[in-house]
Amino acid sequence: MPSSSPDSKVLIVGGGPTGLSLALFLLKQNIQVRVIEKFVKPIPGQRGAGLHPRTYEIFESVGILNKIMEKSVTVPKVRIYKLPGGKEVLREVEMVPSIAPTPETPYPVPKFLGQNLLEEILRDELRLKYNHDFEHGTELKTLEEKDDSVKVTLQHHDGSTEEAAYQYVIGADGGKGNIRKILGLPFVGETREERIVVGDFKITGLSDDRIHHWGEMSDIVLKIRATETPGLFTLYMGGHGFEKYADSVTTQESLQSLIKVVTGGREDILLTDTIWMGPYRVNVRMVPAFSKGRVFLAGDAAHIHSSAGGQGLNTGVHDAYNLAWKLALVLKGLSPPSLLDTYNIERLPIVAEMLNITTELFNKTVAKNANHDDTVFQRTGKLNQLGVNYRSSPIVVDAGEKDESVSAYGGGPGGHVRGGDRVPDVAGLVRVGGENSTRLFNLLDPTVHTVMIFGNTSEVNTNLLAKFPKDLVRYIAITRNAEMTKLANVVIGLVSYEDREGHANRVYGDLERLGTILVIRPDGYVGARLKNLDEIYGYFEGIFCVKM
Repeated sequence: MPSSSPDSKVLIVGGGPTGLSLALFLLKQNIQVRVIEKFVKPIPGQRGAGLHPRTYEIFESVGILNKIMEKSVTVPKVRIYKLPGGKEVLREVEMVPSIAPTPETPYPVPKFLGQNLLEEILRDELRLKYNHDFEHGTELKTLEEKDDSVKVTLQHHDGSTEEAAYQYVIGADGGKGNIRKILGLPFVGETREERIVVGDFKITGLSDDRIHHWGEMSDIVLKIRATETPGLFTLYMGGHGFEKYADSVTTQESLQSLIKVVTGGREDILLTDTIWMGPYRVNVRMVPAFSKGRVFLAGDAAHIHSSAGGQGLNTGVHDAYNLAWKLALVLKGLSPPSLLDTYNIERLPIVAEMLNITTELFNKTVAKNANHDDTVFQRTGKLNQLGVNYRSSPIVVDAGEKDESVSAYGGGPGGHVRGGDRVPDVAGLVRVGGENSTRLFNLLDPTVHTVMIFGNTSEVNTNLLAKFPKDLVRYIAITRNAEMTKLANVVIGLVSYEDREGHANRVYGDLERLGTILVIRPDGYVGARLKNLDEIYGYFEGIFCVKM
């Protein structure tokens, strides 16, 4: 029987990070969902283990960051061993530089967290906070779109079938999922020739503070990294010389024998238990459209690529975050269905560029001389996804000059914030009349828009602000001088904060040219940057059904 509410309006197919994240984002918006997963048990293993800075910000906004941080581990250095012998250290390479948090970037570096552990955290949050258990062993077999719903046929683990209808269906069923196939959407791209074996194992004989690396890509490369669980390691073996062994390395014993060869004869590295292992070939593919009618695709169901750079899981979570607030507004009758078209418009360019970035990085990784180039190991710059932007989106409004030179992936933090950009955090904000400081991220809410006004609020037309429903729009003002703040504005919900440390003025500077008003979307991106409050109507008329 379905474990979700009988009033569920959305069916999410797939219980991985993308599907579970989308369920969490929608439930936070009071949208009832049903999540199904065809596998009877959770899939074990690290798989997509890298979490990047922007993803940490998203998880903070929905209240689960502390649980994730408790289990995440820092990215260790890569220790490259000299062969033969395999014990002498040739050199060490830093994958991720040591970067301190800043007032605008509280989580500046990626960390490792196994996909299995992330899924466990998400499942616990859904169950404990929202009393929502998703269904294992239930598979979508057919779907048919009607005028106002999607009719589906589901098959349960016991062989029984069920017919149901939902207003929207989300395919988060991975690269091998069938929703994309049912929709008839091609998965355009290629399957790479390189053959690899990956897996998670209990291993003795290695320290847990390094990524251990033996061999040359021109022959065979072995990489072993400790996970969050003591004694448990994740392993990668590949290289141009691995081809002749690929068909025979199918068991723990055969892998153990090859490890001895690749490490130059080391017998102290022992696989004592196999959690999972299997062959892997990189696919680089994406669909030409992320939606068809009332059915949407997200995560690996829409795009798959090399694990180099660790963008896949993160991008799936970002897909879900982009879609959730729009879907919630439409289901509540507050926005027209056409708002959902912008999911495809905004996410496609991001994913297309992400595929180019990860493919380029993978090509460098598998090059025969890869070991001699330290940049092959480094994971910085655009990979943090802090520069991802929606500047070209039709629902983004910017009163300043357009900057067409910035790509969809951007280049990370830097420069002044424009319409469509990620909203940087601001530390050191003190509520007028109070003493305790807070951060901008603490003031944002993923269920509403936030209008942020810089400067003298005594000139703000309170009648304009009063026209926007408080359950849809929140108002905050930031000023360098508390005396310029009109406290009476609190009556209409405008709460003022003093930028005592000047961080807001620095990050959001050049206010005269770029605009003194920011409308922050529920997903933490600038929906509009305006010079006059009157211009706010133009933005909200593109979002909501009714004219303000």
